[in-house]
Amino acid sequence: MPGLIQRYNAVAEYSALISTNSSSAHRRHARRAAGDTAPSTRASLSDEAADWYEAICPPLQEVQDVVRRIQADPDFSQERIFSFLAPIVVFSALFIVAVIAVQPHSFAHRILDAPKDHTEDIIKFAGILVGGVALSLVALKCIIWGLAELSTMIAALETRDNRSRREDEGIPTSNLVLGGMLMFT
Repeated sequence: MPGLIQRYNAVAEYSALISTNSSSAHRRHARRAAGDTAPSTRASLSDEAADWYEAICPPLQEVQDVVRRIQADPDFSQERIFSFLAPIVVFSALFIVAVIAVQPHSFAHRILDAPKDHTEDIIKFAGILVGGVALSLVALKCIIWGLAELSTMIAALETRDNRSRREDEGIPTSNLVLGGMLMFT
């Protein structure tokens, strides 16, 4: 059993050395500077939980940096994403319509038995086919546009650093409406 613990400690030390996460390194260095040579189990678990939280929910500043890099990339535009995904969506829509059409009680079986007698069913099937493809392409365009708007909103959010910098300059960052109403009373 000691071998397993020693290997875990070696892996933890190695991952701490190669980690790019600055906050976990700061916590470990602060604890060692405070005199804790061997971190307690509770501190280790708290560090582990904080590292997992930061991995799953990164700080807003890092997310904004990634979003701004993606927005600055000329090859990553809405038109290019749509032109890449449109054939996949069209194929998926046609596949779904085909799967529905070959069901045992589908009208496609009546059409195949006597196509000349079911021209109305053929027109309905063509309408469903074209409508399904068009609706899926419109949905894809809406999803891409929505994600672009979401990324613009994320990039425009105010971080704690920006808020503290504005407060240091004397610019109020919250309660502007309420503060403005109270200023005139």
